[in-house]
Amino acid sequence: MKKLKLTLTIILVLLCFHCGKETPETKKTAGPQESFESPGDANIILTIDNENFTNKQFKEFIKSRYPDFSFKDINARLASRIFDMFIEHKTVMHSVEQANIKMDQAEIANYLEETTLPPDLESNPWLKESAKAQKYLYFKLYKDIDVGDAEIQLYYNRNIVDYRKSTEVFLFQIVVKDKAKAYEIRETLSKSPEQFEELAKKNSTSIEAKDGGSMGYFEKGTLPKDMEDVVFALELNTISPVVESPYGFHIFKVTKIKKERQLFLEAVKNQIKNKLLAEKLGAAYEDFLTGLKVELNINAKYQSLFFPYQTIKGEQNVETNQNIDDANNTGPGAGTGADNR
Repeated sequence: MKKLKLTLTIILVLLCFHCGKETPETKKTAGPQESFESPGDANIILTIDNENFTNKQFKEFIKSRYPDFSFKDINARLASRIFDMFIEHKTVMHSVEQANIKMDQAEIANYLEETTLPPDLESNPWLKESAKAQKYLYFKLYKDIDVGDAEIQLYYNRNIVDYRKSTEVFLFQIVVKDKAKAYEIRETLSKSPEQFEELAKKNSTSIEAKDGGSMGYFEKGTLPKDMEDVVFALELNTISPVVESPYGFHIFKVTKIKKERQLFLEAVKNQIKNKLLAEKLGAAYEDFLTGLKVELNINAKYQSLFFPYQTIKGEQNVETNQNIDDANNTGPGAGTGADNR
């Protein structure tokens, strides 16, 4: 069950974000009444075998995933990356539909439970599509993929330096805006250090004040140098000098110290297994997708899009006045080469 849950989660990530080497972020928010309908919505922009997809369908795809996407002042780079995702999604779904995958209510409920997705799958067509695709890919590609103890041991041995922890301290702090107030609190603590948590709750402006100033563990190398030099020089349960920062005036206390150490394999075994499993699933998906692009007749009609398509930085731009489907076979996604993007 644990493996299934992890596998389904990774498949969902692959399906939803695999094409997004540049993560789509909507920088402009669409108004609540914004219409994304325009002339040219009926233009065919993608053909997979004998199945056609239009600008209208692509816009619906965008709105289902990015409700705040602005069609009024469009970001062509962002729209281009989402179109890459659209091609990949429709390619996979073409294979899913050919396999006639169905999901009953019990399977949908189990899918939501395993992936901890919101319980409104029925009202989200794209989530329902993803669920069907996950079922298809799980049984077609993933169900027999696993990571053995020998693989985990080998990875640990080869990357052992990555599992060495620097010195860590369990840190408390009090932060105030006023310098004089900070020195007044510091003077009180020098005489009564046991009042630290009480004074933090009463005076500190930081978010951990409610917890008596408890910040948790910090590894050496993660704090600003001015703070780190002070904090890692403290003995247990002693009060630091006042340290100034852009956030105010800080007083620190260290209550626990974990010395530099090597994490044993057992402590990181699950972390390594999840990493290696994700890599295997990703590789299987890449191989599957590559096979589909060879097997299917995929034609992306970039010149018919409702925006000027932009390739990923560093690649040759698409000539929008060129027939990408012609015998010249140039530009990303020409013929069966939609993987050239």
